[in-house]
Amino acid sequence: MGDMRASRRSLGALALALALALGLCLGLVACGGTGGGEAGGGAGGGQPVKGGTLTVTFQGEPTELDPAIAWEVESWSIERLTYQTFLTYAHKPGEAGTELVPDLATEVPTAENGGISKDGRVYTFHIRPGVKFAPPVNREVTAQDFKYSFERMLKEPLAPATFFYTGVVGAQDFIDGKADHVKGYEVVDDHTVRITLEKPDGAFLMAMTMPFTSVMPREWVEKVGKQIKRRPLGTGPYIIDHWTPGQEIVAKRNPNWTGDRDQWLDEIHFIFSANPSTALLKLQRGEVDLLGDTVPEADYQRVKSDPTWSKYLVSEPQIAWYYVFLNVLEKPFDDVKVRQAINHAIDTDKIMKIMAGQASPLHQIFPNGMPGHVPDKVYYQYDPAKAKQLLAEAGYPNGFKTTFYSHNVDPFPKLAQSIQADLKEIGIDASIKLMDRATYWDFIALKKSHAGIGLSDWYQDFPDPSDWVGPLFTNPIDGGANSSFYQNDQVDRLYKESASVLDPAKRIAMYQQMQDIIMADAPVVPLFQPVWNAMYGKDTGGFYIHPVWIFSFQEYWKLDGK
Repeated sequence: MGDMRASRRSLGALALALALALGLCLGLVACGGTGGGEAGGGAGGGQPVKGGTLTVTFQGEPTELDPAIAWEVESWSIERLTYQTFLTYAHKPGEAGTELVPDLATEVPTAENGGISKDGRVYTFHIRPGVKFAPPVNREVTAQDFKYSFERMLKEPLAPATFFYTGVVGAQDFIDGKADHVKGYEVVDDHTVRITLEKPDGAFLMAMTMPFTSVMPREWVEKVGKQIKRRPLGTGPYIIDHWTPGQEIVAKRNPNWTGDRDQWLDEIHFIFSANPSTALLKLQRGEVDLLGDTVPEADYQRVKSDPTWSKYLVSEPQIAWYYVFLNVLEKPFDDVKVRQAINHAIDTDKIMKIMAGQASPLHQIFPNGMPGHVPDKVYYQYDPAKAKQLLAEAGYPNGFKTTFYSHNVDPFPKLAQSIQADLKEIGIDASIKLMDRATYWDFIALKKSHAGIGLSDWYQDFPDPSDWVGPLFTNPIDGGANSSFYQNDQVDRLYKESASVLDPAKRIAMYQQMQDIIMADAPVVPLFQPVWNAMYGKDTGGFYIHPVWIFSFQEYWKLDGK
């Protein structure tokens, strides 16, 4: 997911290839028995303290909190307070946090416990009894709620990630209106769901951790209608007390919470539209407790060298990338030579100076730490002369005029200006169109917007290269993440075939082949891999960067309980 749909990660076990093996979960992430982390530890140290309010600043506001649709860091961070899924990741920092654990399921399905069939196609989930939806619904969760929520997600017109789940038998027929229900999603009894896939899928259990599969009460969804985007209700440790658009969201404890970890905080306040540097000053004055955005480039070196505040700075390389999308449906970007020319035209060394040590250059689609990454691989060298030659061969010896799209949150505007200057060097006159981030992602996701070129980013949803190729380079639908609207039959075939390949080395080789094809077609220009620099206040305890979710707000506490 992009910063529209983000989850930032550390490296650790994420570099491991996914495996499919009898007796193990269908993935190299381990399968644990509980979701609990150790009480205590983390930045801030000491034992947890109950009570108090945590104040978090985000520069951007969530577009919505409907789990079927939302796909951005702000949304997912808050949704995970209010909703739950069958599975999640261990509440621990580092490599240990990539372990699959139960959330609302009683255990992670494996071949050994009978949760996965011998042929790897059938998954059985047992729901933890006694779990209730938050007030005012106040009733126990059943298997029928999971089925309703899953089918609702598939039917949402702007649901961006249905492709993760179309491998379920009958899912595509249901989406296409050819069936009233998803045949392969069965309610066995009130506390058991059985899901049958068309073929084995090594990433399926990880896909079931994503908020898209959150359980929702039908009566509440139907009661609030379109307001579900601002009035979420699930089984999580917190409920949304109120949302003042443009200002704040306030979460309070869910009195029906019966999970395996305490709600240390009484309330969590999310404050929006704060200038990042101003937010940092407020944190240093004790007015806020945590920056929801990475430390601004302009302030990073100062904070890093400050003996007082550097101890509250936590930095982690992220399994993510920033890139330029080139819409293959729009002239002149429908010409591969134009796209290749732009790949040669952008000076990533200059961009590294802009990022001021908070990124490393990337010249391929898979970042370092993602299975499929090829060390030192460079597909296009910075070569303005070559770029001009390719433009001439494409019929644009004098270049052309275009609009370069970007949202207005740093570092995007700075990157856009740098790229604008590079394009000018090869004769492309690009005017920059800055948009509000809340509307930008929806805009570039629609064909009717005719956005030919612009900036995007992507942060992994789960540690597997299918989360790169699937969303970004297949299924070019409105509302999706494939802003290049790129499609290649060979990539589609390899992507589908790779899901059922049992040999990890062979599977990764297939993804590297996909990368070769994609980069030859040049629907994107890779720019860099970011580093996430988090900052927390002196009164905050238990803080760590989760390797999959980034933030785990329900596990932080205030040292003074206030």
